[in-house]
Amino acid sequence: MIKSDKLFNATNSLIIGISLLLIGILMIIGRDWLYINFINIFLIAVLFFSIKKFFNYFIGKKKDRQMNFTASILNLLFCLICSFFRNIPLSILPIVFGLYLLLNASIKFMSGIILWKNKANGKLTEFTIGLIYLVFALSIIFSPIKNLNVVLVVIGIYVVLLGLNYIFDFITFLIPRRVKNKVRRSIRISLPAFVEAIIPFTVLNEINYLLDKENYDKPFIFEEKSEDVVPDLEVIVHTSNRGFNRMGHVDLYYDGHVISYGNYDDSSARFFNMIGDGIIFTTDKEKYIPFCIEHSKKTLFVFGLKLTNTQKKNIDKVIQKTFDNLSDWKSPYEEALTKKKKVNMNDYRDYASRLYQATNAKFYKVKSGRFKNYFVLGTNCCRLADSIIGKSGIDLLKMTGVITPGTYYEYLNREFQKKNSMVISRKIYNQKNVDKKTVQEIFKGFSK
Repeated sequence: MIKSDKLFNATNSLIIGISLLLIGILMIIGRDWLYINFINIFLIAVLFFSIKKFFNYFIGKKKDRQMNFTASILNLLFCLICSFFRNIPLSILPIVFGLYLLLNASIKFMSGIILWKNKANGKLTEFTIGLIYLVFALSIIFSPIKNLNVVLVVIGIYVVLLGLNYIFDFITFLIPRRVKNKVRRSIRISLPAFVEAIIPFTVLNEINYLLDKENYDKPFIFEEKSEDVVPDLEVIVHTSNRGFNRMGHVDLYYDGHVISYGNYDDSSARFFNMIGDGIIFTTDKEKYIPFCIEHSKKTLFVFGLKLTNTQKKNIDKVIQKTFDNLSDWKSPYEEALTKKKKVNMNDYRDYASRLYQATNAKFYKVKSGRFKNYFVLGTNCCRLADSIIGKSGIDLLKMTGVITPGTYYEYLNREFQKKNSMVISRKIYNQKNVDKKTVQEIFKGFSK
């Protein structure tokens, strides 16, 4: 029997897919006519908002008067400028699209340089794609009006492909798992990377709202299962409302160990901590989860996957190959202990030292290849996880090549809603359900 909630979510995928398909076709056919009329509607809406703020200046609260007056004037000026200089609003979309392509070009060039330095495969592909992005970006930025039709057609095609992806998700809802497991990994069309990047943070805000007793009077469901079996592999998606942690992080839990990749050597970090030596650590999940929640004030989303014997063997092989390319590395605190010095644990506050103190994690540096250097927008935690979890058949290869924690959350959450999916469980960990005794035990001796 198909559960009603999963059927509802599958139907949503079909409706969204058809809607996006129609919008994409309309963009391709209508192009600049559709865009010009959209701009006009947008300017009318801004003008209405400006008038509303102006009236709020007289009837609103005194403390808000200055803000309402300022907002009204600024919005009115925006409408007047765009009305007298019609090319300005027409240029906005092409320029923004060009800047997005320019960002992707920069990412590809940076990834190519890192791969070239590490003598790893794939550098020529990265440089070639980066060059293509660069040429298109510059041509669009310097001639936005001339290239408006081209931009609208490209965006329309993208929206059509995104719609087809949602329709395909509905179709796979009806396919038995044994058939899905035989399907090879494919190119996946999904939301732009900058949108997916904020998905975990957005979901976190929603959860915090629901957990607020004033807003939610029903018991919050921290764990859901579609099958009463133990997952063979778990994907842990991190998020927080602090700094760069908003963008998230991804770990794997397999065969009794958490496997995590990142830039954990502070001495190697450069370029605003976006680049550094690639380090993998393994640790115990029962200590690691409370550590993440308490130390970094994170919320964790854990998705459990059920694998076939063949998939487990494939993952075993790639993990063994990955670990054959590692060398031992010690955190500053552990390094001090090996020298038999009198060590005060609170003198070492870097993440790696704190993690070792709390969980006795084992750290390794990548000796060679693609992951020798960590790059937040290229060879990141998601890319390593994908190199392992890809052997299970999850299709997260993307057109842009940029995989974010939001990519994983969005995909796994949707897979969990499907019938016969390999994603069989979803659990949320945060300060509301963490074991307090475990937290006290692992943080014993830590100073505030």
